Amino acid sequence: MFDEFYNTIRTRLGDSNASQSMGDWICANTTRKKRPFSFEDYSFQKAIADDMHRKLSVKKCSQIGLTEVQLRKYLAILTRSTALNGIFSLPNEKMFTKIYNGRLKPILEEDSIFNPPTGTKPTRSKDQIQIRDSFGYITACTEGDATSISADFLFHDELDLSPQEIIALYQSRLQGSDMQVTQSFSTPTFVNYGIDKEYQLTDQREYFVKCEACRHHQIPRFIPKFIHLEDFPFDVEDFTELTAQQIAMMNLENCYVKCEKCDKRLDLGNASLREWVATYPTRQNFRGYQVRPFSTSRIKPAYIFGQLAQYQERNFRRGFFNTVLGEEYTAADAKLQLADIEACMAKATPRVPDVSQDTPCYLGIDVGFTCHITVSFDDHEGFPVFCLFETCPAAFLVRRVAEIMKIFNIVQGAIDRFPYTQQADELRNETHGTIIPIQYRGNAALQPVFEPDTKVLSHYSANNTLILDRIQSLVSTRRMSIGGYLGQGDLLKAHMQDMVRNDKPGEDDHAEWMKTTGQDHYMHAIAFNLLARRVSEHMFATQMSTMATSSSFIGAGFGTGQMDLFGASTKSINKMAGLR
Repeated sequence: MFDEFYNTIRTRLGDSNASQSMGDWICANTTRKKRPFSFEDYSFQKAIADDMHRKLSVKKCSQIGLTEVQLRKYLAILTRSTALNGIFSLPNEKMFTKIYNGRLKPILEEDSIFNPPTGTKPTRSKDQIQIRDSFGYITACTEGDATSISADFLFHDELDLSPQEIIALYQSRLQGSDMQVTQSFSTPTFVNYGIDKEYQLTDQREYFVKCEACRHHQIPRFIPKFIHLEDFPFDVEDFTELTAQQIAMMNLENCYVKCEKCDKRLDLGNASLREWVATYPTRQNFRGYQVRPFSTSRIKPAYIFGQLAQYQERNFRRGFFNTVLGEEYTAADAKLQLADIEACMAKATPRVPDVSQDTPCYLGIDVGFTCHITVSFDDHEGFPVFCLFETCPAAFLVRRVAEIMKIFNIVQGAIDRFPYTQQADELRNETHGTIIPIQYRGNAALQPVFEPDTKVLSHYSANNTLILDRIQSLVSTRRMSIGGYLGQGDLLKAHMQDMVRNDKPGEDDHAEWMKTTGQDHYMHAIAFNLLARRVSEHMFATQMSTMATSSSFIGAGFGTGQMDLFGASTKSINKMAGLR
């Protein structure tokens, strides 16, 4: 009788007591391949599994078993608590289906702790699981999921691949709970984005190892001072400089991780020599863990060299940094480099210079509650020289542009068509087409868009990847001059570094620039400034073509300005052609 009662209680509650850590509970009550689950090969996982901090962020490399651990932790929380709701989000439907069928469903089916033998049959589907009176919701990170389910805790897997605006919406689901736990896990992508942005706010824990020979504590990384290589023939400061062909020539048979101080071999698999240490122990509000490939002894240096060769062959270095090393990517092909921006700034003065009225100038505007305005002209080699950076409240934009056009000889300008389309159209009309709205859309570098059923130009469409690539090219080769920013130097640098180029292997035409913190306004104001040049070239070419085939122009009806069929004022066309 007693044994039967004990077994019933054990099936319901598992081998546990209230003080048992989450990691210990997982090991005592769940299995993997018919054997009790264990942290034996991945000792670093234990602390993360145990950690129930209300705001936890884990920046990790791939293939280290953390998705498996967080799924078990998620189910453990639902099982050990009473009447909780938990959301486990994945970036998209494909990953959601893969993780549920391949990882979560087998755990639910194989471990009896999640399936009491008595009582009503629990609700089970790929997007909702019931464990007694608690409910878990597995979602594909859609707006509907983020606004329709109340929750006590959130788990976000692969945060960087998820829509960041949807991740932010999930926080509203916690408002009615006292628990309010959010734990995120992800391979990183870029600095100040996703998991790296979260991790920077935390106490930043690293998994140290102690050298048995000299007792030095260190964080082993995939850099030359930590890797023993016999007869290494190449003079490089960074292994990622190696080509696939060079890696193929290396002797990797006796390659191992060594102490940076005494060069002795490190025992990475000895848990007694390893310890999580916080970089900023006084930060109590946010908990963070950085999991690197050598946080375990299972990932060998030879394997990492092999992965490096493969990623180099695919021309996808970012993928190697993000997934294999678990590090954010900061190279020049992904974002503007601070040294290059400062070199461009050194070519001009911070003050607004006096520019002759004989000098054709271009204007670019990024629109928002606060508008960001840029003015530039071309140097003797035809490269842009920026001479004004300033902000203006949206309500005063039309007036301020009129003032700027009295100071500078603005031959063409471009303004963001969204989100204030009416204001952009007003500015187009007030300037008789000298300032033209442009929307980021389509694959063409520049494409005119006409009013319905007319030959009157409404605005242009432009591919933002192409124009931002142009900025990257000009800045990285230091052929852009940046001045006229007065006391906004640091702000300008931050805006120009906020955008990152998100390349996809084998899909060059699908590369896109994405914002990290969202503070990127001057970057886009520069982009619209450069687009104004393309507009002027297009309008001038069209004007010349029209003059060659017709002795009269078609009026566009914008106030008093004579407009050709592409919307450029005659005055603007003459300025561009030097016919003032």
